[in-house]
Amino acid sequence: MKFAIEQIWIDEDARDEPLTAQVVSKLPSAKIFEGNDYADRLWELNLEPDPLSQGKKVLRLMKHKGAFLKPCPGTPNYICCGLKILHIGQGCPMDCRYCALQVYFNRPVLEVFVNTSDMMRALQDHLERDSQRFHRICTGEFTDSLALDPLTGLSSRLVDFFSNWANASLEIKTKTDSIEPLLDLHPRGRVILSFSVNASSVVQQEEKRAAPLEKRLAAAARAQRSGYGIGLHFDPIIPIPGWEREYCRTVDAIFDHVDPSSVVWISLGVLRFAPELKRIAGYRFGPIKYFHDGFLIGLDGKSRLQADRRVEIYRRIIDRIRLHAPETAVYFCMESEYVWEKALDIKMKSDSDLTAYLDNAAKRICAIG
Repeated sequence: MKFAIEQIWIDEDARDEPLTAQVVSKLPSAKIFEGNDYADRLWELNLEPDPLSQGKKVLRLMKHKGAFLKPCPGTPNYICCGLKILHIGQGCPMDCRYCALQVYFNRPVLEVFVNTSDMMRALQDHLERDSQRFHRICTGEFTDSLALDPLTGLSSRLVDFFSNWANASLEIKTKTDSIEPLLDLHPRGRVILSFSVNASSVVQQEEKRAAPLEKRLAAAARAQRSGYGIGLHFDPIIPIPGWEREYCRTVDAIFDHVDPSSVVWISLGVLRFAPELKRIAGYRFGPIKYFHDGFLIGLDGKSRLQADRRVEIYRRIIDRIRLHAPETAVYFCMESEYVWEKALDIKMKSDSDLTAYLDNAAKRICAIG
């Protein structure tokens, strides 16, 4: 997949990084801006009618000054999974109408952290310092893991790195099908390629510039044949008219492509959002019906469907998954103990319970690898 990058902003201290030269060489038609007048350029960009849309055409190459590994931000009062986020950049060139990043970032441009040597040292230090513990690490929380990978090549480097660590797994999350550079590598069961999936009509209408569902599933099949574990994320599940039929078709399509023995986990999350997202997305895209579907304010301050309605949706999709993959780990993203028990018949009481549940799923694939 290719995304239109019209400008590259290069921070002064990022100018001499090898990755900076690599990215610039791959975007010969982009206009280059160098130096530390980033705030002035950002001010001008924010005068645009839709800074978020314009920002997806701007790539900022910068050094990351903070911690490269951070706990997943999760959400208060709901069970979270103990995932660690490897911070490779921020922003996504795709433009899903429901995307939470529209709310959470005050900088609309795409950002790539070019000090990758610092990143790799931080990873090694983290895994060596706590070598007795298993580490689940993911790159796709604040950006799509593979959308800019044709420019950076970072995922190939990470696959090579994680293939040598027995106490860690790497999850690469994407809505693209840009996996070809990874297929000749040897993940040795340590790397999980995860694909966001949804009902076909949601993919077509809501996920602008993302790969079609069929292409994601074909990519998952190729990844499986190359020795990768596969993850699948139904998030957000949107209760559109005919949702049960559409989501069951997606489940069937998944297992038409992928052998369940390679599926490490499947996550489910019914649409929830910060209330401000409804205003921002409405301004950018016009009225969006599903943001007005009887939402309540949850314990974390996000708009959520009533719990028993979420349970009904989950149970329908889980029943279909179990027809194909009775042993695959299914889990909920940011759900309550009540929903876990009612929808999945599992007493999931704490973050540490869910951490152990998913660690075991990842370790099973690592053992096979």
